Amino acid sequence: MVHFGRYIKSHQVPGWETYYIQYKQLKKRINECAIHVVEGSEEERQEILRRFSKLLDSQVEKIVLFLIERQGLLAGRLQQLRERAESELEDENMELMVTLMSDKETVIEAYRQVGKDLLNLLQYVEMNTMGLRKILKKFDKRLGLRLREHYLLTRLNHPYSQVQQVLRQVGIGAIIATISRNLAELHSERWRSYSSLTLSSHLPKVVATKEPIIKAIEHEYQKLTREASLLSFMANAFLLQPSDGELSDSVSEETEYHPWSAYLNQLNTFLYMVNYYIIVPTSDDYAQLLNTPATVSGVVIGSMPLTATVSAVIFTLWSNKTYKAPLVVSTVLLIIGNLSYALALPFNSVWLLLLGRALEGLGCARAINRRYIMHEVPQAKIRNFSAAFVSASALGMTVGPALASALSSVNFEVGGVIVNYCTASGWVLGFAWSLYLLLVLFFFKEPNKFHHEESRKFKEESSSPKEEDFGALAPLLGSSLHKEGETKKSNQKSGSFVEVLKEMTLPIQILLLNCFMLKFASEMLISEATLVTGYYFSWSSSTVGWFLGALGVTVLPSSAVVANYISNKFQDRLIIIWTIMLTAAGVIGNLSFAPLIHYTQAQYVISSLILFVSTNVLEGVDMSLLAKMMSPRLSKGLFNCGFLSTEAGTIARALADGLITLVGRAGMANLLNFTMLPTLGISLGTLFFTWFGYYSLY
Repeated sequence: MVHFGRYIKSHQVPGWETYYIQYKQLKKRINECAIHVVEGSEEERQEILRRFSKLLDSQVEKIVLFLIERQGLLAGRLQQLRERAESELEDENMELMVTLMSDKETVIEAYRQVGKDLLNLLQYVEMNTMGLRKILKKFDKRLGLRLREHYLLTRLNHPYSQVQQVLRQVGIGAIIATISRNLAELHSERWRSYSSLTLSSHLPKVVATKEPIIKAIEHEYQKLTREASLLSFMANAFLLQPSDGELSDSVSEETEYHPWSAYLNQLNTFLYMVNYYIIVPTSDDYAQLLNTPATVSGVVIGSMPLTATVSAVIFTLWSNKTYKAPLVVSTVLLIIGNLSYALALPFNSVWLLLLGRALEGLGCARAINRRYIMHEVPQAKIRNFSAAFVSASALGMTVGPALASALSSVNFEVGGVIVNYCTASGWVLGFAWSLYLLLVLFFFKEPNKFHHEESRKFKEESSSPKEEDFGALAPLLGSSLHKEGETKKSNQKSGSFVEVLKEMTLPIQILLLNCFMLKFASEMLISEATLVTGYYFSWSSSTVGWFLGALGVTVLPSSAVVANYISNKFQDRLIIIWTIMLTAAGVIGNLSFAPLIHYTQAQYVISSLILFVSTNVLEGVDMSLLAKMMSPRLSKGLFNCGFLSTEAGTIARALADGLITLVGRAGMANLLNFTMLPTLGISLGTLFFTWFGYYSLY
């Protein structure tokens, strides 16, 4: 493998050498810093981190300013070509228009030359983006510190970010479009039409050019997009962004990392999501078997997230001291809850059914799962485990309904205990959680409660910017940079609900409302799927299960597209607006306009797909932006980003399920519209509120 320092040197554009990232010098600087980190004091380590960050800032500034300069030169040349073409087209001199044909090759060659220079610029940006990513990785690996994530997060999310100029190639994209369009026109039939000295009354058809330079530019632009996505991915943490406080608590030594414990933590997430969604296709039938209305299924489903709001508080506080004990208690509650759910039919008790679901909600350990990843997984593996956490949740969401469909034909009796398509889920999950309990007891290792004090101090110190860190921008940032007392206060965790309310700025309110709305809409769609499809289309519970499972499969590909492409092209706040609009469109599509318009399966399937995908995409972007904008006081302690968003989501689920049961009293004919109209109102209200505070999000 070629060393990157030699690689970047061999691929430099002649004359641009001084404008590339000084990789070799930065690497040498890292080696010098490594000696001081080992032998120096805590103050010296903080000074090293600060100085190296400023050194990187200088390098990025040099790259960005050169990039803007070269873009301006290319844009100037394209502007000259455009003005020349306009003057020739407007001139009525017949001889000049005839001469135009002979200039064709000259103009094409001029655009080709601009394309070649643009290709060099694309390679320049890609090389420097790769260099920045590699040097950050090398710094953390060599010194054992956590500069990479913090550097990217603070630089990417500053309103005057220079790193964003590298990641979002808006100017470059415009230049590519101009070159491609003009070369296409020059190769089109319109140019040949000039020989007849007549102009067409319509715009020319832009044909796809086969120019090699355009193909090379497109290939290089795709490479640059992928490289920028890697850098952005590290900062945005896919769909699960840790807070600054959580980053400071993660371990960095491989010796403190116990893989089996981490895998068991992920397995808990998967099993819980299976447990949550497995009853959706059969809950209405189970309610009817117990001589209650089918719409009671809303309460049956909603009782789980309702009690989960309580367990989230308990387990968050408990996990401050231990992980294994709350995991064991959580699993025992889930075993008892599933057995209670399964035994409700033999005892003919809807209360036993509700008790089972309530106990399952109390056994929700997602607060433990997320906290374990952020605190006990090595820094090099946090991103992978964070992405795996999201994947496990999505997979559980898919497997749950699919497993319910697979158990639809089960019907037998053992010792007077009925095992059918309704109760089978309780027995299967009860058995699965029993096996999980054994695995936790024998293989889960309690981690050492050791946290890196130097990393914590660095996070706190750098979370409150100093005047010298911003140079000429300091006057624009206000006098708050000098208020040391307020800075110390902002780094303290919020100890009461009143303090939390005071920290609820407009952006945080918007993002939490988005979280509430998307969970309310998705829960409404999923929880009433069996009731709606059974009434309108006579779908069986097995068909509903496979349908919901198919919806769950869309989570991972849609999230991957957003994380690797859309988020690199557009601002998070713009993506949020779009997805809220799509959510509202999905809700409108779900409404029944009978008798004016017949309600069809195609209408339901398409609108459900739009609603489900848009809410899941919105969740990823919303959670990522929430973690970035959460104040330091809301990034620590009980009232952290994960806890607040979890509570907003679980309350939304509980309210949506409760509304289904309440509206169900009016009859099945009114269920769909009477539940979707409030959902539409919440969606439009969220859209209006988000639009109102649009520019407060960045």
